[in-house]
Amino acid sequence: MKAYKLNYLILVLLLASCQEKVRKGYDASVIDREKIDKAFGHDVSQVLFDHLYVVLDSISYAQLTRHDFLKETYASVDAGLPDFRAVDDSATSCYLRGHEHYIELLGPDNAYNEPVGKSGIGFALHNEGEHFHLGVTPKLKQKGTPYLSISDTVDMPIRKEKTTWFKAFYSPSSGTALHTWYAFYNPASLDSLHEKEHKKYSREAFLKESYSKRQLFEGINSINMTCTFKDYERIAQEMRQLGCKLISKEGKTLTIASGDVSIAIAPSDTIAFSRITEIRCSLNTSDIRVTKLGNLTISNTGTQSIWNLENLYKANNHGTSLSADKAGP
Repeated sequence: MKAYKLNYLILVLLLASCQEKVRKGYDASVIDREKIDKAFGHDVSQVLFDHLYVVLDSISYAQLTRHDFLKETYASVDAGLPDFRAVDDSATSCYLRGHEHYIELLGPDNAYNEPVGKSGIGFALHNEGEHFHLGVTPKLKQKGTPYLSISDTVDMPIRKEKTTWFKAFYSPSSGTALHTWYAFYNPASLDSLHEKEHKKYSREAFLKESYSKRQLFEGINSINMTCTFKDYERIAQEMRQLGCKLISKEGKTLTIASGDVSIAIAPSDTIAFSRITEIRCSLNTSDIRVTKLGNLTISNTGTQSIWNLENLYKANNHGTSLSADKAGP
Protein backbone atom coordinates (compact mmCIF):
# COMPACT_ATOMS: atom_id res chain seq x y z
CA MET A 1 0.00 0.00 0.00
CA LYS A 2 2.83 2.42 0.86
CA ALA A 3 4.53 1.77 -2.50
CA TYR A 4 1.23 2.44 -4.30
CA LYS A 5 0.76 5.76 -2.45
CA LEU A 6 4.32 6.85 -3.29
CA ASN A 7 3.91 5.98 -6.97
CA TYR A 8 0.56 7.73 -7.06
CA LEU A 9 2.08 10.88 -5.51
CA ILE A 10 4.88 10.89 -8.10
CA LEU A 11 2.36 10.54 -10.92
CA VAL A 12 0.22 13.41 -9.57
CA LEU A 13 3.25 15.69 -9.22
CA LEU A 14 4.19 15.03 -12.84
CA LEU A 15 0.68 15.96 -13.92
CA ALA A 16 0.36 19.00 -11.65
CA SER A 17 1.75 21.50 -14.13
CA CYS A 18 -1.48 21.49 -16.11
CA GLN A 19 -3.90 20.60 -13.32
CA GLU A 20 -5.18 24.06 -12.35
CA LYS A 21 -6.22 24.75 -15.94
CA VAL A 22 -8.30 21.58 -16.29
CA ARG A 23 -10.00 21.42 -12.89
CA LYS A 24 -13.28 22.67 -14.35
CA GLY A 25 -13.17 20.34 -17.37
CA TYR A 26 -11.33 20.18 -20.64
CA ASP A 27 -11.07 23.41 -22.62
CA ALA A 28 -8.40 23.45 -25.29
CA SER A 29 -8.32 27.26 -25.32
CA VAL A 30 -7.10 27.58 -21.72
CA ILE A 31 -4.62 24.72 -21.44
CA ASP A 32 -0.96 25.80 -21.32
CA ARG A 33 0.51 23.56 -24.00
CA GLU A 34 4.10 24.49 -23.16
CA LYS A 35 3.60 23.14 -19.66
CA ILE A 36 1.93 20.01 -21.01
CA ASP A 37 4.83 19.36 -23.40
CA LYS A 38 7.31 19.91 -20.59
CA ALA A 39 5.45 17.50 -18.30
CA PHE A 40 4.70 14.80 -20.84
CA GLY A 41 7.28 15.32 -23.58
CA HIS A 42 6.48 15.78 -27.27
CA ASP A 43 8.89 13.38 -29.01
CA VAL A 44 6.60 10.41 -28.42
CA SER A 45 4.41 8.15 -30.54
CA GLN A 46 0.98 9.44 -31.45
CA VAL A 47 -1.68 7.30 -29.73
CA LEU A 48 -5.34 6.92 -30.70
CA PHE A 49 -8.05 4.70 -29.26
CA ASP A 50 -8.93 1.89 -31.70
CA HIS A 51 -11.36 -0.59 -30.11
CA LEU A 52 -12.30 -2.40 -26.93
CA TYR A 53 -13.63 -5.83 -26.04
CA VAL A 54 -15.73 -7.27 -23.23
CA VAL A 55 -16.61 -10.92 -22.54
CA LEU A 56 -20.33 -11.26 -21.76
CA ASP A 57 -22.17 -13.98 -19.92
CA SER A 58 -24.21 -16.47 -21.97
CA ILE A 59 -27.61 -14.81 -21.44
CA SER A 60 -26.38 -11.29 -22.27
CA TYR A 61 -24.49 -12.49 -25.35
CA ALA A 62 -27.37 -14.60 -26.68
CA GLN A 63 -29.84 -11.75 -26.28
CA LEU A 64 -27.47 -9.33 -28.01
CA THR A 65 -26.87 -11.53 -31.07
CA ARG A 66 -30.63 -12.17 -31.47
CA HIS A 67 -31.83 -8.62 -30.84
CA ASP A 68 -33.30 -7.13 -34.03
CA PHE A 69 -32.88 -3.51 -32.92
CA LEU A 70 -29.19 -4.01 -32.14
CA LYS A 71 -28.42 -5.71 -35.45
CA GLU A 72 -30.71 -3.79 -37.78
CA THR A 73 -30.87 -0.29 -36.32
CA TYR A 74 -28.29 0.32 -33.60
CA ALA A 75 -25.08 -0.68 -35.39
CA SER A 76 -23.48 -2.53 -38.26
CA VAL A 77 -22.77 -5.93 -36.70
CA ASP A 78 -20.62 -8.74 -38.10
CA ALA A 79 -18.66 -11.80 -37.00
CA GLY A 80 -15.24 -10.34 -37.84
CA LEU A 81 -12.40 -11.40 -40.08
CA PRO A 82 -11.82 -12.83 -42.55
CA ASP A 83 -15.12 -12.19 -44.36
CA PHE A 84 -17.17 -10.03 -41.93
CA ARG A 85 -20.09 -12.46 -42.22
CA ALA A 86 -23.45 -11.87 -40.57
CA VAL A 87 -23.81 -12.91 -36.95
CA ASP A 88 -25.73 -16.14 -36.35
CA ASP A 89 -26.08 -18.63 -33.49
CA SER A 90 -22.69 -20.17 -34.33
CA ALA A 91 -20.76 -16.91 -33.88
CA THR A 92 -18.87 -16.81 -30.56
CA SER A 93 -17.96 -13.14 -30.95
CA CYS A 94 -19.43 -10.15 -32.74
CA TYR A 95 -18.31 -6.65 -33.69
CA LEU A 96 -20.24 -3.37 -33.67
CA ARG A 97 -18.64 -1.11 -36.26
CA GLY A 98 -18.45 2.67 -35.99
CA HIS A 99 -16.85 5.36 -38.12
CA GLU A 100 -13.39 5.09 -36.52
CA HIS A 101 -13.93 2.79 -33.52
CA TYR A 102 -15.53 -0.56 -32.89
CA ILE A 103 -16.71 -2.68 -29.98
CA GLU A 104 -15.92 -6.39 -29.77
CA LEU A 105 -18.31 -8.48 -27.69
CA LEU A 106 -17.45 -12.09 -26.89
CA GLY A 107 -19.60 -14.89 -25.56
CA PRO A 108 -18.43 -17.24 -22.79
CA ASP A 109 -17.50 -19.95 -25.32
CA ASN A 110 -15.35 -17.63 -27.45
CA ALA A 111 -12.45 -18.81 -29.61
CA TYR A 112 -9.89 -17.08 -27.38
CA ASN A 113 -10.98 -18.92 -24.20
CA GLU A 114 -11.45 -15.58 -22.45
CA PRO A 115 -13.51 -15.78 -19.22
CA VAL A 116 -16.68 -13.81 -18.56
CA GLY A 117 -15.84 -10.34 -17.21
CA LYS A 118 -12.49 -10.02 -18.99
CA SER A 119 -12.05 -6.83 -21.03
CA GLY A 120 -9.39 -5.00 -22.99
CA ILE A 121 -8.60 -1.81 -24.87
CA GLY A 122 -6.53 -1.53 -28.03
CA PHE A 123 -4.82 1.67 -29.18
CA ALA A 124 -3.24 2.62 -32.51
CA LEU A 125 0.28 4.10 -32.61
CA HIS A 126 2.08 6.17 -35.22
CA ASN A 127 5.61 7.59 -35.28
CA GLU A 128 5.89 10.90 -37.10
CA GLY A 129 7.65 10.45 -40.44
CA GLU A 130 8.11 6.67 -40.02
CA HIS A 131 6.49 4.06 -42.24
CA PHE A 132 5.41 0.69 -40.85
CA HIS A 133 8.14 -1.95 -40.62
CA LEU A 134 8.63 -5.03 -38.47
CA GLY A 135 11.31 -3.32 -36.39
CA VAL A 136 9.10 -0.39 -35.41
CA THR A 137 9.02 0.49 -31.69
CA PRO A 138 7.14 3.05 -29.60
CA LYS A 139 8.73 6.37 -28.74
CA LEU A 140 8.35 6.76 -24.99
CA LYS A 141 9.24 9.48 -22.51
CA GLN A 142 11.67 7.17 -20.72
CA LYS A 143 13.78 4.25 -21.84
CA GLY A 144 14.39 1.14 -19.80
CA THR A 145 11.00 0.95 -18.07
CA PRO A 146 8.84 -2.20 -18.19
CA TYR A 147 6.04 -0.33 -19.92
CA LEU A 148 5.28 -1.46 -23.51
CA SER A 149 8.34 -3.73 -23.35
CA ILE A 150 6.68 -6.84 -24.85
CA SER A 151 5.57 -7.13 -28.48
CA ASP A 152 3.62 -9.45 -30.79
CA THR A 153 3.13 -9.36 -34.54
CA VAL A 154 -0.36 -10.29 -35.77
CA ASP A 155 -1.24 -11.44 -39.29
CA MET A 156 -4.51 -10.82 -41.11
CA PRO A 157 -6.00 -13.82 -43.01
CA ILE A 158 -7.60 -12.29 -46.11
CA ARG A 159 -8.33 -13.97 -49.46
CA LYS A 160 -6.14 -17.02 -48.75
CA GLU A 161 -3.19 -14.76 -47.91
CA LYS A 162 -1.70 -13.67 -44.62
CA THR A 163 -0.53 -10.08 -44.38
CA THR A 164 1.02 -8.55 -41.29
CA TRP A 165 -1.81 -6.53 -39.78
CA PHE A 166 -0.10 -4.90 -36.83
CA LYS A 167 2.72 -5.06 -34.33
CA ALA A 168 1.39 -4.65 -30.78
CA PHE A 169 3.21 -3.61 -27.62
CA TYR A 170 2.10 -4.15 -24.05
CA SER A 171 3.43 -4.21 -20.50
CA PRO A 172 3.99 -7.20 -18.22
CA SER A 173 0.61 -7.68 -16.54
CA SER A 174 0.24 -11.28 -15.45
CA GLY A 175 -3.24 -12.11 -14.22
CA THR A 176 -4.81 -8.81 -15.22
CA ALA A 177 -8.49 -8.79 -16.20
CA LEU A 178 -8.17 -5.54 -18.16
CA HIS A 179 -5.60 -5.86 -20.91
CA THR A 180 -4.20 -2.85 -22.80
CA TRP A 181 -2.11 -2.97 -25.95
CA TYR A 182 -0.74 -0.38 -28.37
CA ALA A 183 -0.23 -1.30 -32.01
CA PHE A 184 1.45 -0.01 -35.15
CA TYR A 185 -0.82 -0.95 -38.08
CA ASN A 186 0.43 -1.97 -41.50
CA PRO A 187 -1.19 -0.11 -44.44
CA ALA A 188 -0.52 -3.18 -46.63
CA SER A 189 -3.23 -4.99 -44.67
CA LEU A 190 -5.73 -2.43 -46.00
CA ASP A 191 -4.52 -3.23 -49.52
CA SER A 192 -5.43 -6.89 -48.97
CA LEU A 193 -8.73 -6.02 -47.32
CA HIS A 194 -10.01 -3.49 -49.87
CA GLU A 195 -7.94 -4.46 -52.95
CA LYS A 196 -6.67 -0.91 -53.26
CA GLU A 197 -3.30 0.64 -52.41
CA HIS A 198 -3.06 2.64 -49.19
CA LYS A 199 -0.11 4.86 -48.36
CA LYS A 200 -1.00 4.97 -44.68
CA TYR A 201 -3.23 3.13 -42.23
CA SER A 202 -6.28 4.76 -40.71
CA ARG A 203 -9.06 3.49 -38.48
CA GLU A 204 -11.65 4.93 -40.85
CA ALA A 205 -10.15 3.09 -43.85
CA PHE A 206 -10.28 -0.24 -41.98
CA LEU A 207 -13.96 0.23 -41.12
CA LYS A 208 -15.22 1.93 -44.28
CA GLU A 209 -16.79 -1.22 -45.81
CA SER A 210 -18.50 -2.37 -42.60
CA TYR A 211 -19.64 0.93 -41.06
CA SER A 212 -22.96 2.40 -42.14
CA LYS A 213 -24.07 5.93 -41.31
CA ARG A 214 -27.65 4.67 -41.60
CA GLN A 215 -27.18 2.86 -38.28
CA LEU A 216 -27.26 4.78 -35.00
CA PHE A 217 -23.79 3.91 -33.68
CA GLU A 218 -21.12 6.44 -34.76
CA GLY A 219 -18.29 5.90 -32.29
CA ILE A 220 -17.02 6.00 -28.71
CA ASN A 221 -16.55 9.21 -26.74
CA SER A 222 -15.37 7.99 -23.34
CA ILE A 223 -14.57 4.87 -21.33
CA ASN A 224 -14.76 4.52 -17.54
CA MET A 225 -12.67 1.90 -15.78
CA THR A 226 -12.33 0.79 -12.18
CA CYS A 227 -8.99 -0.87 -11.55
CA THR A 228 -6.93 -2.63 -8.97
CA PHE A 229 -4.00 -0.52 -7.75
CA LYS A 230 -1.60 -2.51 -9.93
CA ASP A 231 -3.59 -2.02 -13.13
CA TYR A 232 -4.34 1.62 -12.27
CA GLU A 233 -0.64 2.42 -12.07
CA ARG A 234 0.23 0.37 -15.15
CA ILE A 235 -2.35 1.94 -17.47
CA ALA A 236 -1.73 5.49 -16.21
CA GLN A 237 2.01 5.06 -16.69
CA GLU A 238 1.58 3.58 -20.17
CA MET A 239 -0.42 6.58 -21.27
CA ARG A 240 1.97 8.98 -19.56
CA GLN A 241 4.93 7.32 -21.32
CA LEU A 242 3.15 7.96 -24.64
CA GLY A 243 2.53 11.62 -23.84
CA CYS A 244 -1.25 11.37 -23.49
CA LYS A 245 -2.76 14.54 -22.04
CA LEU A 246 -4.34 14.76 -18.62
CA ILE A 247 -7.87 16.13 -18.94
CA SER A 248 -8.82 16.17 -15.26
CA LYS A 249 -8.14 14.68 -11.85
CA GLU A 250 -11.00 14.26 -9.38
CA GLY A 251 -9.80 12.63 -6.20
CA LYS A 252 -7.72 9.72 -7.45
CA THR A 253 -9.62 9.35 -10.72
CA LEU A 254 -7.52 10.36 -13.72
CA THR A 255 -9.20 11.25 -17.02
CA ILE A 256 -6.69 11.04 -19.85
CA ALA A 257 -7.07 11.84 -23.56
CA SER A 258 -6.37 9.17 -26.14
CA GLY A 259 -6.88 11.15 -29.31
CA ASP A 260 -10.65 11.50 -29.74
CA VAL A 261 -11.59 9.29 -26.76
CA SER A 262 -11.15 10.02 -23.05
CA ILE A 263 -10.17 7.26 -20.61
CA ALA A 264 -11.19 7.62 -16.95
CA ILE A 265 -9.22 5.40 -14.54
CA ALA A 266 -10.38 5.02 -10.93
CA PRO A 267 -8.43 2.88 -8.41
CA SER A 268 -10.17 0.63 -5.91
CA ASP A 269 -9.03 -1.62 -3.08
CA THR A 270 -12.39 -3.41 -2.84
CA ILE A 271 -12.48 -5.21 -6.21
CA ALA A 272 -10.89 -8.52 -7.13
CA PHE A 273 -10.25 -7.60 -10.77
CA SER A 274 -10.23 -4.53 -13.02
CA ARG A 275 -13.10 -3.80 -15.37
CA ILE A 276 -14.65 -1.41 -17.88
CA THR A 277 -17.75 -0.09 -16.13
CA GLU A 278 -19.23 2.36 -18.64
CA ILE A 279 -18.89 3.26 -22.32
CA ARG A 280 -20.32 6.49 -23.71
CA CYS A 281 -20.94 6.56 -27.44
CA SER A 282 -22.12 9.08 -30.02
CA LEU A 283 -25.09 8.37 -32.28
CA ASN A 284 -25.70 9.52 -35.85
CA THR A 285 -29.31 10.48 -35.11
CA SER A 286 -31.32 11.09 -31.96
CA ASP A 287 -32.82 8.09 -30.15
CA ILE A 288 -34.28 7.55 -26.67
CA ARG A 289 -34.64 3.77 -26.44
CA VAL A 290 -33.34 1.76 -23.49
CA THR A 291 -32.21 -1.77 -24.34
CA LYS A 292 -31.61 -4.41 -21.66
CA LEU A 293 -29.60 -7.43 -22.76
CA GLY A 294 -29.20 -9.65 -19.72
CA ASN A 295 -26.58 -7.89 -17.56
CA LEU A 296 -25.87 -5.20 -20.17
CA THR A 297 -27.98 -2.03 -20.41
CA ILE A 298 -27.72 0.42 -23.33
CA SER A 299 -29.50 3.74 -22.73
CA ASN A 300 -29.90 6.16 -25.64
CA THR A 301 -30.40 9.78 -24.56
CA GLY A 302 -30.62 11.83 -27.73
CA THR A 303 -27.36 11.57 -29.68
CA GLN A 304 -25.55 9.86 -26.79
CA SER A 305 -25.63 6.16 -25.95
CA ILE A 306 -24.52 4.92 -22.52
CA TRP A 307 -23.43 1.32 -21.97
CA ASN A 308 -23.67 0.23 -18.33
CA LEU A 309 -21.68 -2.91 -17.53
CA GLU A 310 -21.85 -2.89 -13.73
CA ASN A 311 -24.35 -5.76 -13.50
CA LEU A 312 -22.07 -7.98 -15.58
CA TYR A 313 -19.47 -7.93 -12.79
CA LYS A 314 -22.01 -8.24 -9.99
CA ALA A 315 -23.32 -11.41 -11.63
CA ASN A 316 -19.82 -12.78 -12.28
CA ASN A 317 -17.85 -11.75 -9.21
CA HIS A 318 -14.73 -13.87 -9.70
CA GLY A 319 -11.50 -12.66 -11.21
CA THR A 320 -8.64 -14.51 -9.60
CA SER A 321 -8.48 -16.99 -12.49
CA LEU A 322 -8.81 -14.51 -15.33
CA SER A 323 -6.24 -15.04 -18.07
CA ALA A 324 -3.89 -12.40 -19.47
CA ASP A 325 -4.51 -13.28 -23.13
CA LYS A 326 -6.11 -10.68 -25.37
CA ALA A 327 -8.92 -11.04 -27.84
CA GLY A 328 -8.58 -10.61 -31.58
CA PRO A 329 -10.17 -8.73 -34.51
